[in-house]
Amino acid sequence: MVMMRETEPDQRKAAVNQDSPATHPRLVPAPRPRFLGCPALRYQDEYVWFIFFAAMDIMLTWYILERRGGEEVNPVADAVIASWGLWGAIGFKFSLVLFVIIACEWISRDRPVVAHRLVWTGIAISAVPVFYSLSLLLYHWQYPINS
Repeated sequence: MVMMRETEPDQRKAAVNQDSPATHPRLVPAPRPRFLGCPALRYQDEYVWFIFFAAMDIMLTWYILERRGGEEVNPVADAVIASWGLWGAIGFKFSLVLFVIIACEWISRDRPVVAHRLVWTGIAISAVPVFYSLSLLLYHWQYPINS
């Protein structure tokens, strides 16, 4: 059984004052997990946005390619889609997402601020093709191409 001792009032006030990002609970280094241990994810809310934008990218890309006759501009994704189709694109995209999430969790054990920035950079990068695809769809809805 683990016993916690009562903290002094000064220490409680210092613990409550978490104005600086360095003292934010998710931005302080975490203890290493035990062998085969599974600690909680540190940036769960951010990962939801990251996965959301990745899924929207796949859905909008497939809609533009199949329904609108568009072309994939990313040469790597184009090769994956040409070789394996939709399921290959899904596997490719979410293997990259999984890699970024694992990298962020790994980095966050020692350098949580860097990992937090990496997560938000990944979200921003994943959001760019989504907004670009939406703008293309909106533009072509507004000004249809005459066949």
